Amino acid sequence: MLIHKGRSRIFQKLRNRLILINLAVTTAVLFLAFSLIYMVARDASLRRPMNLETEYDYTSSVSVIIYKRVQVDRRAALNSLLSSLIITGVFVEMGVAILSYFLAEIAIRPVRDAYENQKTFIANASHEIKTPLAAISANLEAADIKGNRFIDNVEKEVRAITELNHQLLTLTRADNMIKQNISEETVNIKGLVEEVLSAFEPQLKRRHVSTTFSVRLRQEKVVLAKADFLQIITILIDNAVKYCNKKIQITLEPRKFTITNDGAIIKPSDLPHIFDRFYQADKSSEGVGLGLAIAKKLADRENWQLNARSDQETTTFELGFSTGRNPNERCTPDEKV
Repeated sequence: MLIHKGRSRIFQKLRNRLILINLAVTTAVLFLAFSLIYMVARDASLRRPMNLETEYDYTSSVSVIIYKRVQVDRRAALNSLLSSLIITGVFVEMGVAILSYFLAEIAIRPVRDAYENQKTFIANASHEIKTPLAAISANLEAADIKGNRFIDNVEKEVRAITELNHQLLTLTRADNMIKQNISEETVNIKGLVEEVLSAFEPQLKRRHVSTTFSVRLRQEKVVLAKADFLQIITILIDNAVKYCNKKIQITLEPRKFTITNDGAIIKPSDLPHIFDRFYQADKSSEGVGLGLAIAKKLADRENWQLNARSDQETTTFELGFSTGRNPNERCTPDEKV
């Protein structure tokens, strides 16, 4: 059964943000209005002192007692006014919160519908594109034309479109599913990372990039969602290879995969958005900004943690993953077995 949990979280956050904005504005307005009411009432009370010269005798102890009682009554009236304003404010805030909830639901409904329509279109379009792309690739392979730069360009672009289409399909599937009966396998986790690294060896050698792989495991065989782990680390390694200068450092620890590369640095303003789909910190780079979005979506589906940081010299991605047979287990990148 498919559950659109990821999508509902997006709109829950949007709805809650609208409610908080309404409450913040209402609180500010009520505070200013009620403060003004209280200050006016207090000033009016202070400006109307009892005229004991005409009404009472200063030497009379009765006048002093009456004066004190009037002052006590005035303070009590001000305290009562303050209490009434506070209680009124609380009830108004509760009413605004309830009203904001329904108004926010109405406000985000068109956005939710547009989002759903967009997802449906992307999924349908990706499936429709898949068939002609496969046919074009098959025909190019059957033609077996070598040394023609125009045919080579067509093959290159077909591969690029096929990869983009595959990414869109992967993202759509990740959007539509949560972790539910995801297949977990006993795997050699060190071997998995080495297998992915070997696929990038030609690129690393061609660019003269040095790679360091540090393993700090108590045991190499673990139980985890192999397919998602493999896809996430492939994306992270591919990203590091694309943007590194001369050095990549990979560390595998219990429940944590870390990859650091020199070269392109992510600006602080770009860092919060690097996992957004179609977002590219480097606008001149290849691709369309889906790789990290897919990695983040898969990590969220597995209840894993995927974080990034960048300084003046390096960029680091950390994947905190869970192992074992409990699919709902959540871990942080710093958690150790």
